[in-house]
Amino acid sequence: MENKKGKVITFIKKYGFYGLAFVLVLGITLAVVLSAGKDAIVVDTNTQSVVQETEAKPVVFSLPVKSPTVLEWYNDSELVYNETLKQWESHKSLEMTSENTDVYSVLDGVVTAVDTTYEYGTTITISHSNGYVSKYSSLDDATNVTVSDRVTAGQVIGQMSQSAANESLNGVHLHFELFKDGQKVDPANYLTLENK
Repeated sequence: MENKKGKVITFIKKYGFYGLAFVLVLGITLAVVLSAGKDAIVVDTNTQSVVQETEAKPVVFSLPVKSPTVLEWYNDSELVYNETLKQWESHKSLEMTSENTDVYSVLDGVVTAVDTTYEYGTTITISHSNGYVSKYSSLDDATNVTVSDRVTAGQVIGQMSQSAANESLNGVHLHFELFKDGQKVDPANYLTLENK
């Protein structure tokens, strides 16, 4: 018995490297072949089922306000003067207004927060797929959604108001912020705005 065990150990020591190399090459080959296909396999963590996805669809944003007039553009390269606060500050949002005060979700998503602060008034935060999060501030406190509501692109979520105290001189307007993977981004790069 010991003689057979010794032969097996000698064989593994002599040829085990080749077996290990074969397994590694096979694993890499399978990974390349599976990742080269157009279809992606995604595991749905809620149901633990495997969902077959075809090609990724482009993300198309709706406007948060119909026929908007931009009051202030996003600017991350220089300070902007805030008339209300009488001070210079960074401005990483879009301020827009419209004759129609309805505010719409820019993408399908889930409402993750509805809160009110003195500075920004009533704010709705929506999480979307692909790492996007949108925030809508200076809203009327009577919102159309609550936390955990699922919304669709173009769905009315609230009404513009003058609730943001730090921008009160802008009048009735929407303070709109967009995040991608946790970083603020310029919403104008994602929205089709006529007066760009």
